[in-house]
Amino acid sequence: MIAAAQYLRGGERATRNGPDPVTCHEALSMPNLLLRRPVLSPWVLNLITAAYVMILCNAGFWRTLHGALGTSGDTLVFGAAVFGLTLFTFACFTLPYVQRPVLALLILVASAASFYQSRFGILIDRDMIQNIMRTTPAESRQLITGDYVLYLGLTGVLPAMLVFLPRIAHPRRMQLLWRWPAGIVATLTLTLGLIYSDYATIASTVREHREILGSYQPGASIGAVARYVRLQMRSSNLVVEDLGTDAAKGPRIEGADKPVLLVLFAGETARAQNFGLNGYARDTTPELAKRDVIAFTDTTSCGTATAVSIPCMFSPFTRSEYSETKFRGSENLMDVLEHAGVKTVWWDNNTGSQNVADRIETHTVEATLDPAACASGECTDAALLPIIQQTANTMTEDTVLVLHMAGSHGPGYYQRYPDGFGAFQPACTTTNFRKCTTEEIVNAYDNSILFTDHVLAQAIDMLAAQSRVIPAVVFLSDHGESLEENGLYLHAAPRFMAPDEQTHVPFVMWLPPSYTAAMRIDTACVKAKTSAPTSQDNLFHTVLGMMDITTKVHDPSLDLTAQCQGAGA
Repeated sequence: MIAAAQYLRGGERATRNGPDPVTCHEALSMPNLLLRRPVLSPWVLNLITAAYVMILCNAGFWRTLHGALGTSGDTLVFGAAVFGLTLFTFACFTLPYVQRPVLALLILVASAASFYQSRFGILIDRDMIQNIMRTTPAESRQLITGDYVLYLGLTGVLPAMLVFLPRIAHPRRMQLLWRWPAGIVATLTLTLGLIYSDYATIASTVREHREILGSYQPGASIGAVARYVRLQMRSSNLVVEDLGTDAAKGPRIEGADKPVLLVLFAGETARAQNFGLNGYARDTTPELAKRDVIAFTDTTSCGTATAVSIPCMFSPFTRSEYSETKFRGSENLMDVLEHAGVKTVWWDNNTGSQNVADRIETHTVEATLDPAACASGECTDAALLPIIQQTANTMTEDTVLVLHMAGSHGPGYYQRYPDGFGAFQPACTTTNFRKCTTEEIVNAYDNSILFTDHVLAQAIDMLAAQSRVIPAVVFLSDHGESLEENGLYLHAAPRFMAPDEQTHVPFVMWLPPSYTAAMRIDTACVKAKTSAPTSQDNLFHTVLGMMDITTKVHDPSLDLTAQCQGAGA
């Protein structure tokens, strides 16, 4: 007992000055175990943990740093500065009862982020945190594979548990009052000293290669969470300003002999490069090609993730003007249509409207709409078709029906289409891309595009066959997708470094003769614009033009139909 007490006094002063108290009973019953546990100072624990995180959880950081600076002294200094930054971060939490839980949490964060960086090329930024917070359980499950669980267990959970193995010799409380801030100052001084020793190179490298610090863990994740929290705090108390309260229906829609129905498909993860109508080598849109649609072949997205692109494309702001705060503080396209007396309805088969439809009628797709389309547990976009039919059969006023699709959301591309639409084989039938070849991944993705083509064609046929309403259809994807180009998969790359595959999207219109005659739109004039650059900036104003809404917030220069009105079909 005396020996155990002496050991305890040499390690953490458990009962008076530090955590991890050990009772006399435990000291007597487990003397061998106590003697086997190493005793470390808190700063040594920080050093070991920082070395582990930088070596084993930052492969993406070292890879991008080497790609920018090569093998040089500058690389060594830059890496040492980031190591110092890691030590500084850990030093801020070097307190009894705090240090080890925080270190364990940061190891888990770095491990999880490292997995997705190495497997998919994903960087963790504010928009990615926003995506994570707004994703559905079904989408989350697709990213939790056996590989992920094993990787997190070995590089995250196990090391996090080992943090609690040693006994930590925290200084006495009076010493802690000066040693803790001294440690913070020392690590910050070390970091700044390393930065300023090669400031010109480090500063220029960070400016030109922002992805370097974007791949550093756990720093990038900590910063992203902090920016997301700050954004939510700024947005939570915003007063939504009115928009387009002067909106009114114009003479063309008022003079129509039937109500106008515009079906607006908000697509998901369809990239322009794999869209047959855009010139893709594979015919992934055979049905649309037979239906006299108008395809804009050079369209760019506002963002690379749903949480950014959907709000942006329905907002009055261009990509250069858009911000989450601006969007949350203003009404959007849905509200302007409502002000004009157009009924707006949002149906969602995805992750929600991202606050676009906060003030209008909204519904979520459920299995009761089409049990066959939802037989696998997730509803394919075929479940949207009964909604169109029911709307066309019952509506009595001009309506804009927004259908937010599941589309081609990955990594479970094979879950986005039913049996019978797997034309491209062999297709990847797992969310673990390491088990699939690139060809199999692309095949599964192309099959999902093929099914989107089918759903859009079925919607067109359904509307063409009825005679109650004057229909039109618009399809615009929210963002694209990477399919291993440059080692990247999926989407949500920061916009400054996003490849074309994530920012070029398909944009399609169907304007039947009944619509062009009633709204006096020259189809040939619209088709003449299909090869010109377009973007999601056009959607807000084009929809207002298509519904003949007059308002001060309508910008004819961004309305793809503005110069084509009045000549007739």
